[in-house]
Amino acid sequence: MTYSFWTRLRAAQKAAKAAWKRPDRVLRSEPTAKALTSTPQSNPATPARANAAFSRGREKSLPAAEQLLRLFEHSESGLLICRADGKVLVGSAVAAELLGADVEALSGTPLGIWLEPLSSPEIGVTSGLKRAEAAFPPGQWETMARRHDGSTFPAEVTVTETQLDGVPQRILIVRDITDRKITQERLQYLANFDSLTGLPNRALFRDRLGQAMARARRSGVPMVLMFLDLDNFKVINDSLGHEVGDQLLRRVAQTLESCLRETDSLGRRTLGEDPITVSRLGGDEFTVIAEQVANAEDAALMARRVLDALEAPMHMMETELHVSASIGISMFPTDDSDLDGLIRHTDMAMYRSKAMGRGVYSFYSHELSAEVAARLTLENDLRRALERHEFALYYQPKYHLATGAITGVEALIRWHSPARGLVAPDRFIGVLEESGLILPVGAWAIRTACAELAAWDRAGAPRLTLAVNLSARQFRQPFLARFIADALSDAGISPHRLELELTESLLLEDSDGNRSVLAALAGMGVRVAIDDFGTGHSSLSYLKRFDIDTLKIDRSFVSELPHDADDGAIATAIVAMGHSLHMKVVAEGVETLEQAEFLHGLGCDEIQGYLISRPLPAAQMTSWLAERSSRDGVGNAPPTGPMTLFTMLETQRSEETLDGPR
Repeated sequence: MTYSFWTRLRAAQKAAKAAWKRPDRVLRSEPTAKALTSTPQSNPATPARANAAFSRGREKSLPAAEQLLRLFEHSESGLLICRADGKVLVGSAVAAELLGADVEALSGTPLGIWLEPLSSPEIGVTSGLKRAEAAFPPGQWETMARRHDGSTFPAEVTVTETQLDGVPQRILIVRDITDRKITQERLQYLANFDSLTGLPNRALFRDRLGQAMARARRSGVPMVLMFLDLDNFKVINDSLGHEVGDQLLRRVAQTLESCLRETDSLGRRTLGEDPITVSRLGGDEFTVIAEQVANAEDAALMARRVLDALEAPMHMMETELHVSASIGISMFPTDDSDLDGLIRHTDMAMYRSKAMGRGVYSFYSHELSAEVAARLTLENDLRRALERHEFALYYQPKYHLATGAITGVEALIRWHSPARGLVAPDRFIGVLEESGLILPVGAWAIRTACAELAAWDRAGAPRLTLAVNLSARQFRQPFLARFIADALSDAGISPHRLELELTESLLLEDSDGNRSVLAALAGMGVRVAIDDFGTGHSSLSYLKRFDIDTLKIDRSFVSELPHDADDGAIATAIVAMGHSLHMKVVAEGVETLEQAEFLHGLGCDEIQGYLISRPLPAAQMTSWLAERSSRDGVGNAPPTGPMTLFTMLETQRSEETLDGPR
């Protein structure tokens, strides 16, 4: 009978297994192996296959435990083979290395020496098998492994119940997961803590706030929530660089934690009985959760302590910085019982502090909610105002003191609200800027003003210059210069006739972006003026860094001239400084002849204000310019001297009604 190849292979395996079980371990299957290799020559590949099959057959004939140990020789995981009652029979070399012991030392030891049990066995359970089953159940779980020297490491353990050579046993695969745990902890930290300051972030803040509110409900003792926003942080960040800004934020975080009571903040400290959590929401916004605060007076003392601590100069990178903050405060459960409502009310109070002048704290009140609701209504009305063409431009002329000529106009925006009537800009410009509506409204104002200036040219009016206020948001737009060029080109206006008025605080940001925008405007021929000069920050270095053409003396320095000596000294200094830097000086808010005469004596170049004219709509300004030009020669034909015009204006003041927005 001719046997097939696989029949001969199975016979060889059976013989090898029988030989392995003999005490002398002498393999007596050579004839069978030889028979495997004596295959017909017609299949030359068969001998090689037969030898490989014989090797696999011999491997399979090894005891199951030894096969498993060989399988894990090159694995990163350790193997422990245990009896059903939890005693270790044998362990792999990797397991011994993980546990810091010799392979021989593992045999016969209880698993509990090396691995923390997943659960404690029930009291009264005396069976070793049941105890092992409860402590080390089948499946995959994580526990702490203990080395021979007593040190521990996190381990992932996979337990399988099986039978090896007919005996019930447990197989444990042990893996060191220290690196995984470190990565998980790092990800957990990044998900809950601010990487710059180490404070809780927005997500963890909300979680801690919810817990604090729950504790306050149970105890009946109020808690306080504070929002803190640094004043003028963007100026520091943009002018001194982000590295200084980051250092400042870290220093503020340290100051907040040190000046408040040393209490637990997310489990890092447990000193005292009044938990306080300081968090950073992002940017320059910080929060304080203070539990067990009895009343508003204690909350005010805490806020005052924070503001006082921040007043101390902060030195970093050879720069001394003075920082202030605006703080909003709300109390739970007095001000709101809902987490989001409490956050919203605290934010309202913080913005009220900013409106009050910064460096102060404010409590939430129900009246504040009414104010915010009114502001939201105002914002919604402003959004519709642009669509409904409710905005209009009024123009106030500028008078040249030396020649008596009307040299230009300043465009001022007004809002004709169906519900509110004519609204002055101080009531809505701030809302436009905060909401971002200043961008479309500002773009409309520039295009409209250029178009109306071109219309006056066609009507034969004097060739006037046009001044338009530019907000910080508009100035930071990347395509501002291109937009200005397009607006001038569409209207047919020469660039040198346009003057953009900027605030001092904007130019304090000595950034590459500011310099490039101003350089682009100067390259086009557009002039730049500093509006309300002297009311901003004290640094004057920007006057020489940037291309500035005009300084405008703020009305607050003009209103008491010539009687207030301090205002007179300030006006004198501004005029002298402007002229020494080859800049034109314009005084705003001039309402009396005495003021005009005093400024003329200082050498001030131009004035504008109610003495000359109140702001007028475009149509009325056209008539006003035509009348002045024909009657007094104002414009291309100046009068004999400025006093002639002043005398005429003084006579006309009794005939004109000067009511209306300035």
